[in-house]
Amino acid sequence: MNKYRLILYVLLIATSFNLQAQNKVEKKNVMFNYGIKIGTNASTYNTTKFDIDGYKYDKQAIHSNKIGFSVSPFIRLTKWDFYLQTECDLGMTNQSFDLVEIEPADNLTAKKAKYELTTYCIQVPLLFGYNFIDNNIYGMSIFTGPKTKFILTAHDKQHFENFNLDLYEDLRSRIYYWEIGLGVKIHRIFFDFALDIGLSRHTNGIIAKETNKKYYANRSDSNLSFSIGIIL
Repeated sequence: MNKYRLILYVLLIATSFNLQAQNKVEKKNVMFNYGIKIGTNASTYNTTKFDIDGYKYDKQAIHSNKIGFSVSPFIRLTKWDFYLQTECDLGMTNQSFDLVEIEPADNLTAKKAKYELTTYCIQVPLLFGYNFIDNNIYGMSIFTGPKTKFILTAHDKQHFENFNLDLYEDLRSRIYYWEIGLGVKIHRIFFDFALDIGLSRHTNGIIAKETNKKYYANRSDSNLSFSIGIIL
């Protein structure tokens, strides 16, 4: 009986050392993961100048932040409590701009106008994250990094309402953001809350098709987004 007990003790000790060695190897190695997420977004405007044919951007109006959608496959490299993640975010954004007449006629209420824009884009971020809570069941992380948005300008939809001219916006094909966010993980499911801060202008101007006159516009935006995904 003592012989069998001794063998059992030796096996337990060997198993314990083996598990400790495996844990050390896992911590030293870089872990590779991939997955997919879907989400929604809404824009907030950082507008300094947006004048079109006698109308200006109405900062006092309650602007309707229309919801956009995205789907994004991603890859993630993790070492210790830090990770590096990049994505290919295929998305659609909806924006609406309320404008008011700059110089209304005497005793008349200023006329209103509206510009609605739908764009399709590919967004590519490079995110640096830190898992400040990390276990097998539950985790939380913060992340930040640059993001580039590529606008598919051939497919955008523009609608100018209550203007006397036939207008279109000359959109820039590349826009830069800085993203910060918080992630919550439950098993393999995660939820991300992020803010993209606009770093560059969106437009080269508004152009009247008949006269080719360009109206200068200096506008950028920031985007709030929520997404849910799975790590495979």
